[in-house]
Amino acid sequence: MKKIILLLALAFSAFLSHAQNAVTLKAGDAAPDFKLKNVDNKEVSFGTFKDAKGYIVVFTCNTCPYAIGYEQRIIDLDKKFKSQGYPVIAINPNDPEASTADTFAKMQDLAKDKKYSFPYLFDPGQKLRMSMEQNVHLISLSFLKQQKEML
Repeated sequence: MKKIILLLALAFSAFLSHAQNAVTLKAGDAAPDFKLKNVDNKEVSFGTFKDAKGYIVVFTCNTCPYAIGYEQRIIDLDKKFKSQGYPVIAINPNDPEASTADTFAKMQDLAKDKKYSFPYLFDPGQKLRMSMEQNVHLISLSFLKQQKEML
């Protein structure tokens, strides 16, 4: 089952940047923890889900054509795997000054309109994305994080 979830997560990933010196996180690498504001104004981290076996972490946004095209799949992933201990955590790494449709208020509107059953987190100043940049270059990325702090 772990392989199925990982394959689904990898299939969802549209592509990774092939920037020079980019290193991608691999199965078994430690995933960085974080604390980001959800669209309900509460902070969320991996620790928020005490009984989770792992997580399906999806970097997405309101505006990317890939994100828009895969939105229902993200919703379906959460519906299918949350009850099995693998909730979706969606993170918007876009800069709202560069992409005005990715403001926190517009994220809240989208989550409400689409009835997201999972957290949709705002990464202000792209802090999480920047902290991960030395490990992974993100465009549209999802990964499975096991409870043992590994991918």
